[in-house]
This record gives sequence, structure tokens and C-alpha cells, in this order.
Amino acid sequence: MKVKGYSNNLYFPDEWIPIKIKNTIHYTYIYRSKYLFRPGAIFQSKIFRNIIIPILVAILISACDLINPPDDNGDNSIIYSSTLSGKVFLEHQIEHSNALVYIDSLNRGVSTDSSGNYTLSFGEEDSVYSGEFKIIYFLNDYDKDSAKIVLVNGKVKLDTLDVDSEGNIKTKEMKQIVMIEGCTDKAEYRAGDKVTFTARVTNLANRTIHISIHSCSGELSNFVFLYNDKYQSFTLGGIQDVLTLECDIYLPPDKYYEGKISYEIFEYRPLVPDEYIVATGFFIEDRLLNQFQSKFNKYVLEEWYKIHRGATPKLDWFPNKYIFPHIKIIE
Repeated sequence: MKVKGYSNNLYFPDEWIPIKIKNTIHYTYIYRSKYLFRPGAIFQSKIFRNIIIPILVAILISACDLINPPDDNGDNSIIYSSTLSGKVFLEHQIEHSNALVYIDSLNRGVSTDSSGNYTLSFGEEDSVYSGEFKIIYFLNDYDKDSAKIVLVNGKVKLDTLDVDSEGNIKTKEMKQIVMIEGCTDKAEYRAGDKVTFTARVTNLANRTIHISIHSCSGELSNFVFLYNDKYQSFTLGGIQDVLTLECDIYLPPDKYYEGKISYEIFEYRPLVPDEYIVATGFFIEDRLLNQFQSKFNKYVLEEWYKIHRGATPKLDWFPNKYIFPHIKIIE
């Protein structure tokens, strides 16, 4: 049969069904046909103009909403960003690199540059993330700080929580809790020489700080290294080998602990002539003792060295502002 009001290029049987149009109270009718359409006829029909085109437009509008998602009130004028920037100011420092800026739950981080600036970027792989997320700011010798952001389909929602309308987080001023520094008796050494190393931990906080020294030999740990990020670290051999029980130190405010120990630069392994940091380990308030305690600890201990910033040689065990001495190994 031919249907009145429609293109004569369309043929339908004597059967029709009612279809309700979404978001209206009206019904329209379409006909089921067992016959094929003539080429090009569908694009000339009222069915295409009045039904198909509005559906396609609605799909395109929905797609646009996904690109710029509306907020809870349906407002899609809110701007989203694929980057997040900020700055970290480190107390008692003139150079502000090497603070870790870490996104909890995403297990991702960046390092600040020498001016304290940082930028976090989000890509297509982050589109699965929506909700509130915590930013952690960390150095081992500083108090932690944090901020909160909102991601929508992997984009940063601007002008929300701690993010301003430009996609920036207000500058974080981090407080130093301890100062760790050291010195050696000379500036240059050869293999076979003895190194006398002194390290001091000063409490800068207004609370008592717990310092742990593992494998304590005399006054310091028997794990002292010549360290350069270009080579495998070189462990010095201790002349003092008597273990003591004084491995836990509780420092009141404004007090310091100082230890001294001597080591020989053994010749059992080739040591490339170069500049090295003489370093030892302190555990501050039990931080980073166990990499299995959290994803954060695991990230710091296994990933930090890959993103660490600063001049070489650099001490990239974990984020810190330790002031350990630099020496030269000469032939």
C-alpha cells in the first residue's frame, strides 16, 4: 500500500504500531515493512526528518556533555582541565626541588623543580577516575601536607575544593621537622684511606621527634655509603664493629643528636674517581620503614628515584633536604 502523507518511494504493509516519543506526551506511528526501501528514499521521508534527525541531534548533545560534563545541577558551563599546577615553599631552604607531590589512589607523583613548581597531567587513561582525590606533599625531613581535588572523567574540576579557576592549588608552605647534616675530615680520598664521618640530627619542630638508627655501630649506623646516582652505591666498611643498643633516640624540641664513626674505603671493588655523597640512614617517626605498609611507601621506595630532580650527584633514596658532605675520590 502507499501511505498518504509520506513519500511514494516508501511502501508499507497494512500494519502500524504506536511509538511514544521520549520526554513528550505525544505518540506517533511508524509502519513495519517487509519490503525494501528504494535507494535514497529514506532521506526524503518525513520519518527521517521528524524522527531520525531529532534522535541524532540528541545523541550529539549527549556526547558534548561527556566532553564538558555538567555538574550536579546540570550546569555544563564549569570548566575542566587536563593539568593541575602548584608550588611548594620549603622552610629554611633557598632551593625548593625534590618535594614529592603524590596523588593518592592514582599512585602517581611528580617532583618539584628548583623553584618549587610542579605540574600533574591527566590523559585519556584517567577517564575512569571520578570523585574526590587527595594530593600528598612529602619530604622525609618535613611535615606532610595535603590538598583535595575533584576529578570528573579524568579531568580536574576547576574552582572546586583546593583548586582555583585557573587550575592551580595555593602554594604549600611545608614545615621542616628535623635538619640532617654531616661532614667529613677531608674533601678528597683514595681507595684505602680512612674516612671519619660525623652526622647530626637537629629537632626543629615543637614536639619530641623519634629517630631510629638501624644496625647501629657505635654512634651511627654501620651502613654508610659513598653515593652517586650514576653508579651503584658503595658501602664503606666500619672500623668500629661493636653493636650498641642505642638505636632509638627521642629528641626534644631544639635539641640535636650527633654521632661520629670512621670507615675505611676498601679496595675490594673498583670505585670510579668522581664526586660522591657520604650518606647514612635515619628513620624519622617510623616513616618509610616498610614498603608493604601502603602504596605510598612502596611508591617512594621503588619509584621516587625515577622522577627525582636536582643536581648530580643527588641522594635519591627518598624525598629529602639532607645536607650530607660531598667528597671526591681520586686515583
